[in-house]
Amino acid sequence: MSARLLTRALCLAVLASVLCGADKDQVTAITRAYDQDIHPLIASLCIKCHGPDKQKGTVTFAPIDSGRACLDGREVWMKALTQLTTRDMPPEAEKQPSAEERARLLGWLKGLRHLATPDPGPATIRRLSRNEYLNTLRSLFGTELQLTVDLPNDSAGESFDNSLSPLLMEKYLLAADEVLDHLISSDRMQRHVLAGQMDATRMGVHEAGKPDGKERRFTQPAEVTAMIEIPVEGTYTIHVRAGAEQAGAEPVRLAVRFDTQVVGELKILARPKYPASYTCTAQLVPGKTRFSVIFMNPLSADAALATATSDAGKPDSGKARPPTANATAAPPQVRAVTIDAIDLIGPPAKSMTEVQRRLFVAQPSKEPGKELSKHDAARRILEPFIVRAFRRPSYDGEADALLKVFDLADSQDESFIDSVKLMLKAVLVSPQFLFRTPEDAPTAGDGVVRVGDHELATRLSYFLWSTMPDDELLQLAHQGTLHEPAILTAQIRRLIADPRARALVDTFVGSWLGLERFADAVVDDRKFPQMTPALREAMMDEVRAFISGLMRGDGSLLDLLDCNYTYMNGLTAKLYGNDEIKGATMQKVALSDGNRGGLIGMPAILMLTSRSNRTSPVKRGKWILETLFDASPPPPPPDVAPLDKQDTPENAHLTLRQKTERHRTDPACAACHRIMDPIGFGLENFDAIGRWRITDDTGGVVDAIGELPGKLHFTSPSELKRILMARKDEFVRMFTAKLLGYALGRHLGDYDQVVVDDLAEVAVKDRYQLDALIVRIATSYPFLNRRSIQ
Repeated sequence: MSARLLTRALCLAVLASVLCGADKDQVTAITRAYDQDIHPLIASLCIKCHGPDKQKGTVTFAPIDSGRACLDGREVWMKALTQLTTRDMPPEAEKQPSAEERARLLGWLKGLRHLATPDPGPATIRRLSRNEYLNTLRSLFGTELQLTVDLPNDSAGESFDNSLSPLLMEKYLLAADEVLDHLISSDRMQRHVLAGQMDATRMGVHEAGKPDGKERRFTQPAEVTAMIEIPVEGTYTIHVRAGAEQAGAEPVRLAVRFDTQVVGELKILARPKYPASYTCTAQLVPGKTRFSVIFMNPLSADAALATATSDAGKPDSGKARPPTANATAAPPQVRAVTIDAIDLIGPPAKSMTEVQRRLFVAQPSKEPGKELSKHDAARRILEPFIVRAFRRPSYDGEADALLKVFDLADSQDESFIDSVKLMLKAVLVSPQFLFRTPEDAPTAGDGVVRVGDHELATRLSYFLWSTMPDDELLQLAHQGTLHEPAILTAQIRRLIADPRARALVDTFVGSWLGLERFADAVVDDRKFPQMTPALREAMMDEVRAFISGLMRGDGSLLDLLDCNYTYMNGLTAKLYGNDEIKGATMQKVALSDGNRGGLIGMPAILMLTSRSNRTSPVKRGKWILETLFDASPPPPPPDVAPLDKQDTPENAHLTLRQKTERHRTDPACAACHRIMDPIGFGLENFDAIGRWRITDDTGGVVDAIGELPGKLHFTSPSELKRILMARKDEFVRMFTAKLLGYALGRHLGDYDQVVVDDLAEVAVKDRYQLDALIVRIATSYPFLNRRSIQ
């Protein structure tokens, strides 16, 4: 078999798998329409540049010469659909299809797309984004939290980076410590340890402690040591129970040390047979520290003998006299210390926090009739906690594995509260908490799984709230009724109406519009001194209030393109030239100026698409194309200098518009800039922070006149918006695709595009209501189903 035939056979095999769910009559209708209507149009409009003699952009329609052949050119057709929709093809200089012919081509291409087999997409395992993680912690513990740990500022959605690096894992460990230390007050530290259980160093030789060790006796330089976790800052009391065998003039002395700092010195006067407790205190800070008790003044046998001989030569009167021949030396003595036990007592414990009282639903007890072991009390705390933390009932073995962490801490003499804290930390750094994982579910014969109720609750809550399901959602999931259509729709609408739905505005809208970069957008404060942090935040609040209003049903999706209202407060009103609005609260305000209204008239968008000290028609035009119509232009050629770098002597006298038009004469730039630049210049009446102006920075009158392909003329922002509104179907489909991709947390596949077509069409019947679109996305086939896990 030749390579060409083999390739065609493989294409047909793939096509068969794609079309296996298509209705036979649909396929017949598509192929017949191609032979009768579409192929003649392709021959008339496209073959000249994409035929056997020339293949611009490596695209050719030459092999697609029949209805049957058209079925295996799916990739080419989907590219053609995009180009036709955005009117990038045919090129403006070439023969154009009539409106009826263009509609016929688009209808046929969409019909071809609808032959795809229903596929809900893969089961995804998604890490919580930074905002989702912080929101989930707040929901899990029911309190506001402000972390000092610097987590990466990522965003949820179809292009989300799902990786978990060692550095990020370390940050999660630090964050878990910070959260639990803030919310859970430790018991008063009371640690009792026998000296024989501690490690020791004698004459530089290490001796390990023994579990059944008791006292330790030292006659040589030595110390006992232990690594200790200090839970809270404060004054700690150290009791050392010891006795000594004295020798020489000074008593036995012990030093108490933490790390390198000696905090106390103890004189041991009691005898080993009758040991006593000696005490010192120390100011300690939280963290691990090396605790030591050191024998400071051991006395060797030779030193003791010298001392004894010297003492024997002294007269009772205390007056010195030479020793006589009959003088006898006292027997040598060895100075020794015996350390029995050490107690370390911390400062009084703080009272339990409100969160701690909710978490600690059980305490160990030895009360008759109410006996409860530490292990069993820890289990009672853990089991309800992991149901909420994992967003589902725990699987077999999960609780037991986490309880081993508690048992380990308890075996090392940690307090009950601190042992529970360590167990909860293990929950907060577990994959089940950090990742959204598919729920176990039965698989249908076609390899498709209906999403389980707990997984559905998680999908809903992270889609609309960017956090874990609340108690109501979890309860319905436990009951197995959340998937029922009436209940599901009611819950979706409840979540939309809840203030937590602002998370959808902050995350999805921020990512879609590029407003994640707004806080860091550089503005020349010498040219725009009014651009304060408060004004910058108010500009963002206008966008948030506008989208939130659409979610409440207060307007339609088309208002994003053009409308006669916006939201203002006292700060942003000045940008609109309105002196009547006062105060910090955002208010819905009617607009009388048709040049305002919609996203492209909002100061936040206009500032985001400007340079630091001037407007940028190119940035504004590019933003409208790729953000509102998903028509991203290709990157500029590498050998073409940016406009700001083209300050040549011959350009010095030119206005910004003239420089841009000269830039557009370069053939390598003309294809993209012929569309971007006119759109951007249509907004030149707005300065770099969104104020209306008549003259530009050079003092000349602003020229906002433009023409788009198809001889579409405009002279003002209001006329430009009318042209954009004529493409409302493209905008609604783009918005629907973006929102569905965000809801699913993945890139859209072939069948997802079919779903997008259907959702965009029904949006018209729903009067373009955003809340209705959200309900339909959350009840769509790919949202409620997924492929089985192989």
